[in-house]
Amino acid sequence: MTLTEVVDRNNNLVRLFGVLKTLADLGPAATAERDFSETAADVLAKTLHALDSVQGALFVFEPNSCRLDCLASHGFDSICSASSIAMSRGQAQAWFQLVQATNLRPEVRKILFAQETTSSFADIKCAQPLRVASGFVGALCLGRRQDDAEYGDVEREALNLLAGHLALLVQNHSLTESLRVQVADNLRLLSSLNHSYEDALEAFATTIDAKDLHMRGHSMRVGRYAAGMASSLGMSDADIAGIRAAGQLHDIGKVTVDKAVSNKPSTLRPEEFRQIADHTVVGHQIVSSVRFPWPQIPEVVRSHHERADGSGYPDNLHFDEVSLPTRIIAVADTFDAMTSDRPYRKGLPVVKAADELVRLSPEKFDSNVIQSLLVQLRSNFLGNGSDRTNPGMPGLNIPAVELDRLSMSLVGKLTGNRVYSA
Repeated sequence: MTLTEVVDRNNNLVRLFGVLKTLADLGPAATAERDFSETAADVLAKTLHALDSVQGALFVFEPNSCRLDCLASHGFDSICSASSIAMSRGQAQAWFQLVQATNLRPEVRKILFAQETTSSFADIKCAQPLRVASGFVGALCLGRRQDDAEYGDVEREALNLLAGHLALLVQNHSLTESLRVQVADNLRLLSSLNHSYEDALEAFATTIDAKDLHMRGHSMRVGRYAAGMASSLGMSDADIAGIRAAGQLHDIGKVTVDKAVSNKPSTLRPEEFRQIADHTVVGHQIVSSVRFPWPQIPEVVRSHHERADGSGYPDNLHFDEVSLPTRIIAVADTFDAMTSDRPYRKGLPVVKAADELVRLSPEKFDSNVIQSLLVQLRSNFLGNGSDRTNPGMPGLNIPAVELDRLSMSLVGKLTGNRVYSA
């Protein structure tokens, strides 16, 4: 083997290890909690680094309008995240038939970019189609490399290795955006109505939970429990209505969670837990685009999994950083989750769930909110309160002696079990 062959072989091995490291880095980069434009830019930067490229752009295919929209760009003077390629039927067919990374000869470039060849996209040297099982989802377009080197067999093979991961990133973004737009459009329509808000929100809550069998009725129950607790805390009728609405919509981000993940009966892998946890961020993005009569809804949707000691998600907020409506929904959501069956466990008896919430107060939950839950359970036991303002908790009965024990335990925790006498 000649010295040149040895050098080439070593260079190829270095390139392969660089690509493998990039593959390992793409997962954390793609799942980081941030705006997708930042994720796309980070993933593109790592891909360009692996290929010694100084110019590149990542595109997503929009089938409805038959165009390629730029998600991220680096190094090009005239291609940015607002750039797009409107394609004719012939161009689209050419992209669909492209199966692997291809160096763009002038005639190929003319077919793929048509009239754009002599303008914005003339600097593109290599194109990698992005495909999943459902078909063409986007493209990675590369320009100049360091030292003006060409994209050889090693680089094109590396591109083919990276393409599957980039395609999944692009497809997941497209699916999430599509769902988000559809849900936001429905909510905007809902918010434009001047009547029947409550009936419409109940229908929407039912739709949110319909995806998973074990979640049926969850959003409705959380809204009902939260409204009752807000009533016990002396909140106004308007605030109670807003808290009920927030409870009904708190899990709206779960419409984007894979059903196989949410119904998994075994322990979730870290990336699966992250997908579920991200429903708070996705839900916040959805409801933030809608003007509700109740301004607390976006915060509740984002922060209902925060805990008083900062151990919650997505922002690790503490007790004094979240509003009272959010703390109420957090307790209502947890209480219903504890008492409901899940794929991986049976629901707890009501008294055990209440006992656990008292134990977790005030480290995890607002003690005053827990007390309002106990008040509602007592009211339910006595058969009081079942109107729209204070709807009660049908089917959740705890004997008075148990409620007294739980209340005394809660008071004892708050006072350090001190005894006062006259």
